[in-house]
Amino acid sequence: MIPFFHLLFMLVAAPDIVAFPTFVIENASPLLENASEHTRVAVITVAVSPHISLIGDPVIINANPVVHPFVLSRRSTHQWELFTTRVPKLDFETVALYSLIIYAKDNQGATASQAISIQIADVNEPPAFSGPLAQADQATEIYITEDTAPGTVIYRAAAKDPEGAVLECFLFPEGSGFTIDSLGTISTAAVFDFESETRSFSLVIKVVDPGGLFTAGNLKIFLINVNNKDPVLTCSLFNIENAILSVTSINSTLHNKINIILDEEIPIGKTVGVCQATDEDNLGDLTFELDPWNIYFAVDKGHGTVVTAARLDVERAGFARVQSFSIKACDSDQRCATIAVIADIHGINDNSPFCDRYLIRYTGKEVIANDTVVAKLLCHDLDDPPDTIHYAPSSGPVGSGQLFKQVPNAENFIQVAKELDYENPEMIAAGHVFEMMISVFDDLYLSHTVTVTIIVEIAPANDFSPVFKAAHYSFSVPETSGAFYKVGKVTAIDEDHPPNCVMYKITSGDIQVIQRFWIHPLSGMIELTTQPDYETVKQYNLTVEGVDCDRFHPRTAMTMVTVDVEDENDEAPVCTPSFYKAVIFDNVVAGTNINGFELNCHDRDSQDFEMRFEMVSGNENHHFGFDPTRGSNTPQLIVKNPFNFESGAELQQWYHLVVHIIDDNLKHSRATNPRTGTAIIDIYVTRVNTSPPPTTSSEQRKGLTIVYTAINTYTSSDWYIPFIFTLMAVFFAGLVSWVCFLLWRYGNMMGCCQKVAKEFSKPKPTGMKYIAGDRNQKEKIVIGNRNKKQGVLTETTVYETIFDGEAVDPVSGNVYEYNSRTGARKWKKKPPGHQKESLVNMYSPAEAHPPEEPISLKIPM
Repeated sequence: MIPFFHLLFMLVAAPDIVAFPTFVIENASPLLENASEHTRVAVITVAVSPHISLIGDPVIINANPVVHPFVLSRRSTHQWELFTTRVPKLDFETVALYSLIIYAKDNQGATASQAISIQIADVNEPPAFSGPLAQADQATEIYITEDTAPGTVIYRAAAKDPEGAVLECFLFPEGSGFTIDSLGTISTAAVFDFESETRSFSLVIKVVDPGGLFTAGNLKIFLINVNNKDPVLTCSLFNIENAILSVTSINSTLHNKINIILDEEIPIGKTVGVCQATDEDNLGDLTFELDPWNIYFAVDKGHGTVVTAARLDVERAGFARVQSFSIKACDSDQRCATIAVIADIHGINDNSPFCDRYLIRYTGKEVIANDTVVAKLLCHDLDDPPDTIHYAPSSGPVGSGQLFKQVPNAENFIQVAKELDYENPEMIAAGHVFEMMISVFDDLYLSHTVTVTIIVEIAPANDFSPVFKAAHYSFSVPETSGAFYKVGKVTAIDEDHPPNCVMYKITSGDIQVIQRFWIHPLSGMIELTTQPDYETVKQYNLTVEGVDCDRFHPRTAMTMVTVDVEDENDEAPVCTPSFYKAVIFDNVVAGTNINGFELNCHDRDSQDFEMRFEMVSGNENHHFGFDPTRGSNTPQLIVKNPFNFESGAELQQWYHLVVHIIDDNLKHSRATNPRTGTAIIDIYVTRVNTSPPPTTSSEQRKGLTIVYTAINTYTSSDWYIPFIFTLMAVFFAGLVSWVCFLLWRYGNMMGCCQKVAKEFSKPKPTGMKYIAGDRNQKEKIVIGNRNKKQGVLTETTVYETIFDGEAVDPVSGNVYEYNSRTGARKWKKKPPGHQKESLVNMYSPAEAHPPEEPISLKIPM
């Protein structure tokens, strides 16, 4: 008790001590599970000390279960009400007891909490459907086929009572053809027919619990039409006999077989029957077909029209006079109605006669005797049975009183009525040829008539062979001649009749793949078919054959024809390379060969010296040219005029040179048709920004330096050049060594050499001659001190060139040294440990071969 009084004393004596809030809860009676939304559950009062207030409203924490349908609502300053919400729904069967903890906090930081238990009271609720029947405002639709057997289960209504009581099921209206059991299983109780009875049923399912509460659901049952009846087929088939038409009708429910008669050769596509079909099920369109399939008949798949599909010809080999097939009408499930058809094909006279030969030719020699048979007509008829064939002359000299007649009782034989002589004037007037036409028929219709032509010819005897006027012909053609050029004509003579009737042809000699020559078969004129080529074939030796006009025993003759092709300038020069590019500096001097470039040109029909070279475009200010411009096939490309960019007169650096190579450089004649080839050269001129130091006059030069710049231009195809030079160097070195050995052995050369060396070592500052190298890379001999007279004996001292200046090469960026007096140059040597710099060809920057180092030569004058 002492601590309690001590605490109470402290609370009264020290008002600053924290006092916790206190809860007063008025619980209502147990909450019904079907309570509506916003039902008051409890009133909660929170008491705090004076001058102390709560922070916000109390809140619900740590609820069990966590999700609950309760919310606090302020009623007054220190009073709140606990209400229900819509979600989640109260359900005794789900949650029977809710535990809530109310939490509050005042502005002094004191907190308090109070547990509340809410009991849910059970209420008897009506049963409820699950599944589609749970939607009260909609009817559940069920589809069954019309042939569903009685007792077939079509649906199960699922219902449940919240209290778990046993339910009873009822189906309304009664006697609708359906039953339901206590488990909600719905079954059929009758046989349905889609075509004759009701096609849909509206049912109400009622489920009742023991307390009398119930729920109802709507059920809509529809019948589905099924294909359970066969179609009915009705056909009207045609009989066509001797072109007379009659109709026979048949129904598949009464008969299923019919016989018809049809003439052969009725047109393809002719209608021989019309069929219609009906189906009580009415489940779509019916289709027609033939079963088995028949090559001669067809039926329209959609309309049922029966037509002929091929020619009916009883005379055709293998054709059956009796054709059988069945007409079927089927629905989508292949329920069919069938009518069998037997068609008897009746033969008619539909074939005209035909003959083994329609053109008969007879040729007699000189004289054809009387009664000679000149033609025998063999004709036939394919009709069954065959018809009688008649022969009647239609034109020509055949008949009574004519040159030809038909043999009595054998009209298909034609014979001579009187002797025919080739020399007879009547025969000559007729041209020795007679033509007759015989009509062959088995009916009076023109379509059954054919005509046979008979040609009788009286031919002379072939006694003579053709003879050419010359045994050998010679012709010449220019090389530039084209097709249809007339080369020459050959002529042969034949003394037989008709005179000079000869056919010509070339039998051999035209040796190339593409034939160059053609001869007119009647006139004998030889023509070109394409242009000849002198460089390929210079001469043709043709064999021409002449054949007379005797078709049976022809005679022939042969002659030789020589055709010479005259050479003409028909080909242009061809140069390699045809396209070239180069880069040069603008300080290149006139006369320099650009990068050692030269054209290599050839012409198949001209000599190498017959070419000349012209720059037709791109050579502005005539900076470039060829050396030589004519008389050679390998001219070099040189710089004719130097460039002058410093003055500003020239700006162009890119030159596109078009070179024409013309083969008209003839010595003793003038070209009549010169040909021109073309080469393209592109040159880019690079400017040198740093000018070389000026060169002093020859009178002031005292040193002598010759600088060689060499570039390795070796190519793999020129392997023999270094090989030859190597052999020559080895031979020369051996020769010098052998001579030196002889001189050393047989002469005292040591003292002489030492004496000469001492004399040369003495300095002589005056009277010098020297040789200096310039930018043209050619040696120039400059004679110094020209005004000084030469003595009989002169000592010359040669000084080593001194390089007293440095400059940077604008292309490579390397540093080179130069002599300000002579203009001599050399690359500046790198520090020890580095490789020496290589000279760069100032006129060929595209080449990258290492040159030789500068060499200083001493030449005594």
